[in-house]
Amino acid sequence: MSVFDWLFREKSLSRIARKAGYTKDQIGIQSRFVRERDNWTPHLEQTKNYILETAQNVEQKHSVAVLGSGWLLDVPLTELSEQFDEVYLFDIVHPEQIVVKTKKFPNVHLVEADLTYGAVAIAEQKTSFEDFLTAFRNVTPALDLNQYDFVVSVNILNQLDIILCDYLKEKFHVSEQQLLPIRETVQQRHVDALPRGKTCLVTDYREENISAKDSVMSTKELLHCQLPIHTFEREWQWIFDRSQMYRKGHDTTMKVRAMFL
Repeated sequence: MSVFDWLFREKSLSRIARKAGYTKDQIGIQSRFVRERDNWTPHLEQTKNYILETAQNVEQKHSVAVLGSGWLLDVPLTELSEQFDEVYLFDIVHPEQIVVKTKKFPNVHLVEADLTYGAVAIAEQKTSFEDFLTAFRNVTPALDLNQYDFVVSVNILNQLDIILCDYLKEKFHVSEQQLLPIRETVQQRHVDALPRGKTCLVTDYREENISAKDSVMSTKELLHCQLPIHTFEREWQWIFDRSQMYRKGHDTTMKVRAMFL
């Protein structure tokens, strides 16, 4: 059995997601949303509006794939289900509440898939960082997105490497320098897999942290890949955390870029 045959088996993938921290991260996202609802709402609405706006650029409306659907906070599910014959929601694990919610949409399908194209499963399998690197370098992305009429990568690009690399740090005790090529590869594979002429990509690209005490701002670049040439772009600011629980003593905002590829 290949890694991908095993990868897409529901029970195995759910177990990996829990072990690697994806389930815990989803719970954390929902908790932060509850605390920061008023600050998040403008970002979520702009994301939804941009998705629907760019959906008008595709002629065929048979199918749409949404990558990184999560809690559907930034996904205009009702509108997409009305505009497209079939809607496919991709994530490594779908929250139980979302499983229940989507049952009322007969044309919405939940797909459990590792959007790092097997890296999480490989990390869980291997017993050394060297073995992980060997297998990771030889991965051939198995998810063909060209079959869909419209593809949405929704606030997932800069997240793909974070939990994976946190898991690798904990399991293999590796340095950030060792992880940087992995971050670059995971993000680039995602971008390269997005079909041109029918993809909406929304992603954070810079984190900004401001200390109220001394007004000092630190920034962190979140993208480690090369973005392709695009035909339509929009940017905005996402007030991510005002409770100062994400970065102690700092308010955190994200710079967001949206584009049609």
